[in-house]
Amino acid sequence: MTTGANTGALAADAVHRWWHRMGRTRYADAGGMLLLADCGGSNSYRVPLYRERLHRVAVTLGILIRVAHLPPYCSKYNPIDHRLFCHLTQAISGPFVESLSWMQTLISKVRTRTGLKVVCELARKVYHSGIKVKQVFKDNEPTQRDLRLSKFYYVIPC
Repeated sequence: MTTGANTGALAADAVHRWWHRMGRTRYADAGGMLLLADCGGSNSYRVPLYRERLHRVAVTLGILIRVAHLPPYCSKYNPIDHRLFCHLTQAISGPFVESLSWMQTLISKVRTRTGLKVVCELARKVYHSGIKVKQVFKDNEPTQRDLRLSKFYYVIPC
């Protein structure tokens, strides 16, 4: 959660925070990570800021990051949508939400019968919209695109 804009920088920073909070202990032997993303918003395949910041994350962590985007209008097939969002909606729909910290508390209490526990964190950084990627990155982007699914599947080397 953030008080700022939903940007590619926020999405990439969330991946970085997740790795440090959970991923590196649960997946200590992983040589890389696979991110499943929808097609729009801050983590869209069309957002160069997301790819640029993910490259920073890959280099910082020293791991390869594979990104697979669901095609347009297919985000309803994202397994997270069906397994998580209904519980989040239920958690925040009853009480009157007065602040972000209250919403964070409500979301953090979400548990499912299958053992899913939601971790909700308020970003300390305020993210601003309109940030552009430097032309140097665009000209030398290290992203390796798949030959057949170049829009929706790519690898970000470390």
